[in-house]
Amino acid sequence: MDSRRVHDLMRTRFPRFEPVEHEWANMHDGTKPRLEALDALVRRVILAPEVVIEVHRKLGTSLPIGEAAGYIGDHMGEGEIRVADRDFTSFVVIGVNGVATGWSTTDNQAIESGSPAAPAHF
Repeated sequence: MDSRRVHDLMRTRFPRFEPVEHEWANMHDGTKPRLEALDALVRRVILAPEVVIEVHRKLGTSLPIGEAAGYIGDHMGEGEIRVADRDFTSFVVIGVNGVATGWSTTDNQAIESGSPAAPAHF
């Protein structure tokens, strides 16, 4: 999946969310990404075997879930990274400052209509 396709999917299917309504965890220790914590968060929130990742509109990909933390760690700080399963029912956001949050929804209709998904805190 190329970056343009990833950006189009994220623009149309990733729900709007209010950052203050989520609990955030630090995924960077000040010198390097905390890959084990990041992998645990992604796997706890997203139960699918493959994820779609967007670093910014010109950098994104689709990867097996086991490769997600490494890819995110390589690009942490380059933009607000968004991660979703291919069905766009589970979501992770990693801020430029290295903090992350995640949530999921079973109501994909709310996502498609543009309504924000209710957070399921990790």
